[in-house]
Amino acid sequence: MDFLGLIGAGFLPFRGSIMLDVVFVAMFAIIPVLIFSVVLAKQRQFSWHRNLQLATALVLLLAVIAFEVDMRFVTDWQALAKESAYYSYCHPLLYLHLLFAIPTPILWAMIIIGALRNFDHNFQAPTYRERHRTLGWLGIGLMFGTAITGIIFYAAAFIA
Repeated sequence: MDFLGLIGAGFLPFRGSIMLDVVFVAMFAIIPVLIFSVVLAKQRQFSWHRNLQLATALVLLLAVIAFEVDMRFVTDWQALAKESAYYSYCHPLLYLHLLFAIPTPILWAMIIIGALRNFDHNFQAPTYRERHRTLGWLGIGLMFGTAITGIIFYAAAFIA
């Protein structure tokens, strides 16, 4: 379905829609933001770390909702990808991407809820700190996998 003539009208010079382009660009930004957040935590700037994580989670939640609405009701990504030389690989690449993309927000929610429940206002929770650190690195790993597989999928479907 073509919504107001916007299908295929992304801001990048490829075949992606606006939301596909936004998510593609966001995949390049998310990993440095997460690494910076870890640096803040290592520098014991816990309130900055918390606030950056909460802001990032909120922005990603809104982006995922907008992206899903776009994919389900506005953009026919398959029609945009049909011209790709790698179209036959698009579905397997999408499924690989979803192996990372689906568990990532679930784990992020667990990490955030766990942190909000277990750290006090002075960011003290000696028994929870190691679990938070381990889950955080797992979350970064999943987000990295989501970003890399998303970039590969976008390139195969809308650039090639």
